[in-house]
Amino acid sequence: MPNDATSDEASIIIEQEGVNKYKIQSDQLEQIGTQLRGRREFSIFHSIILPLIVSVATIIFSSIFQYVSWFNSVGVKYTTDVADKAARSYETAAAAIGARYYAMFVFLPSLKYFIDEKTKIVSSAMALTTEIKDKETNVTKRKSAARSQLGPAVQSGGVPKDNEISLHKYHLDIKRKRFASYYEQLKLWNEKYENLLIDIEYALDRPVFEQADKGNENFRVSWDDFSQIDCLNSITEELQKLRLNPDSLKVRFAGINTCFIKINETLYGQLTTAISEPLPTFSKSTALQIEEQYSKLLAMADEFRCYAHQRIDYYNNQKDLVILSINYVWRWLTDATKTGALKHFEDTAVSCKPSARSEPGVASTKGYKG
Repeated sequence: MPNDATSDEASIIIEQEGVNKYKIQSDQLEQIGTQLRGRREFSIFHSIILPLIVSVATIIFSSIFQYVSWFNSVGVKYTTDVADKAARSYETAAAAIGARYYAMFVFLPSLKYFIDEKTKIVSSAMALTTEIKDKETNVTKRKSAARSQLGPAVQSGGVPKDNEISLHKYHLDIKRKRFASYYEQLKLWNEKYENLLIDIEYALDRPVFEQADKGNENFRVSWDDFSQIDCLNSITEELQKLRLNPDSLKVRFAGINTCFIKINETLYGQLTTAISEPLPTFSKSTALQIEEQYSKLLAMADEFRCYAHQRIDYYNNQKDLVILSINYVWRWLTDATKTGALKHFEDTAVSCKPSARSEPGVASTKGYKG
């Protein structure tokens, strides 16, 4: 290397040791490597800060995506649970209403049958007593009078037809079972009523009422609140007159219970009269009154079902609205959730008006002969 070589110059020695084999020697290999790589000064930004920023950004974005996924999963699961609980609560309440209504529906003809039978027996006994007093009794007349109490199953020749006796017993057995079934259903209703009421409040009412900022409205009900209700009038009008919220399914269920109680009082009064009087009669006016109460009660239950179905549909539609998106943020900024809940109340009131739907089967109640 010349003596005047600059610091950027370096020398190497290359020796050939064989065919296609060379030996390179130099004491400036480090300098040569540095010159080949180019000179770079140590940078804190590129070496430490920039990798740190990239790492932090990666963690932040990954966390955001995980949070969005978690938020959507939790939101969808919550709305799904709300909708499922609402559906189960409705199904339980509707089944209880149907069972109690049917037991009450078949109780009336059974009650009429037993009252008529008692009247026939008492009348026959009174006629027999009069006959014994007016005429001399003999064995033949006593047997004839006893056979006459068996009704049409006993023929004039004194030989009963087996099929008529079996049919009579079968018919009587049905009446007895229906009579007893009414009190069994009454017992079950009274045992489950409070739990049904609480379940309806928490599963069907509270979620939407909280969205509408009415979380504490009309959730407490008592007999005093409903004692003045007219069960022959529209349930919606009666609830509004009593200053109770018709949007609450709990309130509507309590109103149905009140009308069940009032019909039961009418039936019990008819039964008490039949038991206490020696020669009872089944009042036709009372029967018509009860039948009218039946038809109005059926309309109340029909409205309750309509309101419940609308409520369940509303909860099911919430599943798409809880997904974190631009629409979700916009709804949160504009308080669209409250607006939607209030609109649900308005739409349900319009859709479930009795005039907007087919009328319940009133004629089927009056035409039933049991």
